Amino acid sequence: MSEPLTRAAIDAYLAAMVERQASDLYLRSDSPPAYRVNGEIVRTELPAPSDADFRAYLDAILTPVAAERFRKTADLDFAYTLRGVGRFRINLFLHQGALGMVARLIPAGAVEFGTLNLPDAILHMVRAQAGLILVVGPTGCGKSTTLAALIHEINRTRRGHIVTIEDPIEFVHEEIGCLVHQRQVGYDTESFASALRHVVRQSPDVIMIGEMRDRDTMETALSAALTGHLVLTTLHTANVVQSIDRILNYFPPEARGQAQNDLATTLVGLVSMRLLPRRDKPGRVPAVEILLSTPSVRKAIAENRLVEIYDLMKRGADFGMCTMNQSLVQLCRTGRIRQDVAERIAPNLEEFRLNMQGMYTGIESIDMRTEKPRWEKDDQP
Repeated sequence: MSEPLTRAAIDAYLAAMVERQASDLYLRSDSPPAYRVNGEIVRTELPAPSDADFRAYLDAILTPVAAERFRKTADLDFAYTLRGVGRFRINLFLHQGALGMVARLIPAGAVEFGTLNLPDAILHMVRAQAGLILVVGPTGCGKSTTLAALIHEINRTRRGHIVTIEDPIEFVHEEIGCLVHQRQVGYDTESFASALRHVVRQSPDVIMIGEMRDRDTMETALSAALTGHLVLTTLHTANVVQSIDRILNYFPPEARGQAQNDLATTLVGLVSMRLLPRRDKPGRVPAVEILLSTPSVRKAIAENRLVEIYDLMKRGADFGMCTMNQSLVQLCRTGRIRQDVAERIAPNLEEFRLNMQGMYTGIESIDMRTEKPRWEKDDQP
């Protein structure tokens, strides 16, 4: 029979993430730990924790409030700081009655936008004084890190009040130019919706919402953006058009027309992301789809002509817009990713292959005098 694993032994599995340059640790009862390195699962032969080891570990690291939440729901998100190592976002769950967790390493210190290999058009979005900025994509694509970098940029360049509502708090922001209040759902507030209902009374300039999960949250976020606040948030959606459709589908048919107008009025920009393994060196690089709020984009959303959005992105390169296919082509041509990797996620494979051959379809010139992003014209909601 194997020796019980102590808290220090399980903490060592977390510490090994840094040494292995892993983004995630997968740990479950009676199974050796596994890591995600450069997007791939790497199994180990390290000692497996028993269910008793796991429960003793959780008893040691969870607060009474967190332990009670997990007892009631069998799911828990929380942040854990390991002194001298780093901070981790941990999701705790049950599978077939046994304990399991996935830990993600949160980069230490402030996240500088310039380190993320993202287009400057995304950074320019925070020039807007009010409106809605959305970062979307699957789990692990860099949404939280991107938001942290944008919040850091605001904190560095403005004198205002930032309120974040998160579950859990991941990146801790030291105050630079702004007052910063970070609220954790389940500890500092009951829910995203509850926190948002009260946040405008806290006189914020910028509101960051960890994730949009329901109509109440979306409705309140749109209201905050309409009343002069800059709102940044995320969605678990696959692309730009699907994200807009998801937002509008939160609302019943009788309220959808108003929702279209509100979204058209408030949207500053929408970014869809994927992280892909690099070809030129170890690590991953983001592929992005970017939609900016130009007059044509706002009109298409207000009139529910979402089929036009893709073409508007293709034609908006002069402003910093791009489709996922265009981003993939650029990454391939600069030698940062392999073409077969790009082809696996290309939304339109035929179009991608034509673009790689230098053939572009459906791209027409547009009027640069009228089609400017919101922050360049300073026409806030």
